[in-house]
Amino acid sequence: MNFISKFFLLLSLSCSPFISQNISAENESQMVFPNNPDNGPHEPYYVGGLGKKWQFPSDHLPRGMSIGNTHIAFWNILNKNYLHHILENTQGLRDSSIMSDNYPVSGSSSLTVRELISIEMILAMINHPTHPRSMIALEEAHPDVITYLKDALPKSWVISTPPSQPSSQDVFLYDKKVFELVGVRAIRYQDNLPKAIFTVTLMERSSGEIFRFVQSHIPGGPNSDAGCKKFAEEAIKQYQEEETTILMGDMNAPPSTLQAALKKASENSNLKTQPYHYVAIDHPSHMNTLLEASWIDNFFIYRKAKMPGKVLPSNDPEELHENVTPIVDLMRIYTIQN
Repeated sequence: MNFISKFFLLLSLSCSPFISQNISAENESQMVFPNNPDNGPHEPYYVGGLGKKWQFPSDHLPRGMSIGNTHIAFWNILNKNYLHHILENTQGLRDSSIMSDNYPVSGSSSLTVRELISIEMILAMINHPTHPRSMIALEEAHPDVITYLKDALPKSWVISTPPSQPSSQDVFLYDKKVFELVGVRAIRYQDNLPKAIFTVTLMERSSGEIFRFVQSHIPGGPNSDAGCKKFAEEAIKQYQEEETTILMGDMNAPPSTLQAALKKASENSNLKTQPYHYVAIDHPSHMNTLLEASWIDNFFIYRKAKMPGKVLPSNDPEELHENVTPIVDLMRIYTIQN
């Protein structure tokens, strides 16, 4: 598939009907909004199977935040090797576009339409008119996606993988015009498993501020005590008083679980206070196997006091991509259970 063909396919996909999803007045009258606090912890709430209503390429939503005029994001884009979990329908998503868009973009390509939609969204986040992202972390990125991104990203953008793990599903994308590389680090959860706590340290060229970005897809399934404990211990080890450190990723646990693990790790390291603060985003990010909308894709941040630039979560899904909005609307509204 040549570049022109790819461009027109991306253009047609960006204009596809799944951008808008209307909720009828009749259905809306039977539903209520969950009372979620502005500050965590955010706990899951029942939604039910959404099936065909879920017109989105992943079972996770991208998450964003801003520090002044620096905008970042991360996203578990759902590796196609794991779609059997969607087919099992434990999340109520078997009839969603996750499966209906799972076919090759052409006869000679192994890249799927679903993956190409995700790539189009990533490129749109980079070129967003009001919140252009200068760093995006991806999780569950299939090699087909990474290969395509190498050609599709702007020339100033870099793809960073964990040291000695070129086929890692966890990658960082960042703009060299905005950031200069300081270093990379990856700590595996177990020597015989590829999953890692992956850190890229960057210096913002305009301010000289050091940003330590730490991402992980925490293993072990929902509320894995061992995985959260390991991640928290590594996060505390990486804490530096003069550097801004941002923890992010599919943590397979609500923010309260990570807060408790970070508190324990801080106590064990004899820190006076737990340095990381939860960045509360007011909408959930995932449909879990209990058919609940949940907050398992989370940001935590440490930043030295009185640094310039406000830390703001991307509560408005339009700050990431217009395709996120209808899914947030679906997840924010749930049927009252008798």
